[in-house]
Amino acid sequence: MHSLGFYRDENDELSVQGIKVSDLAKKYGTPLYIYDTEIMKDRYDIFFNTIKEVNGNIHYAVKANDSVNIIKFFSKLGCGADIVSIGEFEKCMAAGIPANKIIFSGVGKNKNEIEVALRNNILQFNIESEEELDDIYSIASKIKIKANICLRVNPDIAPKTHKKISTGEKETKFGIDFKNVKEIYRKLHQLDHINPVGLGVHIGSQIFDFNFFNQAYLNLKNLADDLRKSGFIVPSLDLGGGIGVDYKNNIEPNYSDYKKIINTLFFKSDYKLSFEPGRSLIAQAGILVTKVIRNKKTKDKNFIIVDAAMNNLIRPTLYDAYHKIVHVENNNNMKIKADIVGPICETGDYLALNRSINYVDNNQFLAIMTAGAYSSVMSSNYNARSDAIEILIVNNKDHQIKKVDSIKEIIAKEKLINFD
Repeated sequence: MHSLGFYRDENDELSVQGIKVSDLAKKYGTPLYIYDTEIMKDRYDIFFNTIKEVNGNIHYAVKANDSVNIIKFFSKLGCGADIVSIGEFEKCMAAGIPANKIIFSGVGKNKNEIEVALRNNILQFNIESEEELDDIYSIASKIKIKANICLRVNPDIAPKTHKKISTGEKETKFGIDFKNVKEIYRKLHQLDHINPVGLGVHIGSQIFDFNFFNQAYLNLKNLADDLRKSGFIVPSLDLGGGIGVDYKNNIEPNYSDYKKIINTLFFKSDYKLSFEPGRSLIAQAGILVTKVIRNKKTKDKNFIIVDAAMNNLIRPTLYDAYHKIVHVENNNNMKIKADIVGPICETGDYLALNRSINYVDNNQFLAIMTAGAYSSVMSSNYNARSDAIEILIVNNKDHQIKKVDSIKEIIAKEKLINFD
């Protein structure tokens, strides 16, 4: 039997499901994303058991990691999907998720996306403005298909997270002002080809203080209760996602506190609830393996230069995010302080700064931990660099799940002009 997740074996080798990570890196090359289905199942079970006493469904937030195989795995566990583009919709279709289990969120749904979603009978649109409602109504009327509409409410709550992933404050682009919700919900009932299905809220990501969830959910429920008292149909509430992941110390959020909030508000309630976890399901299930190109020492600093870069993992650069970084092979070398940096021609191309780490020799491997969410999905070909290879570990076997374009294949996507 092996330990759950990524662990060190008896020889101090980083391993997953009985397989040495170094063997996988040698087999596939680096940079290399490795995802562990055992962790994915464990994270799903924790969330499912947290909400099982209320009438709720889990819709995996595809934006966290849009690998078709990862979507498919969560679908097999029972998840629907939360999407924000028609591209994500097509990935869900490829993964086998029925359209009637897909929620379409996001502020920028264009008319083509709306029509495609309508013709496929998605579960609902979470709309962000009255202007968006007008667009959906116009298209639904034209093609004579009824649109299920949920109003996303902006509760003006600042949940003490990074400003770039805080989505519940009135200054952000997300949601409908609380004071305008009743008027717009009344409008839903006056439009043919529109079916009002409820209200939703999503206040941000990386939230550890669950009091913010309690405040947002209570306000949403009170608003829905008021609408019902006024004679309106409000069958469901979408509670979004946002539970945080501890990247530094891997301390588990207190799911029992979250369960208490959910049960206090909704136990024996007839509201049908939707939950949209993303990061909390997939972040800890992934790592990024990189090889040391060389060590550089200056008068003031040590640099460990690796073959992964900000085009593979932009979170440290974009969000000042911390990822734990560990040696892959057995390593008893002395500790040094170093910046772990990539080959891209920017000072901002780093994975860690002033990090205490065992000295690693050239051609040895490092693993960037907790890299399953908002990592590969945000990659690019900046500096004409290829994507990282991605593999999935299923039942003690490794499977490559993403073809990586060579530089020749990347160039072939461009059309050369004759300037003669």
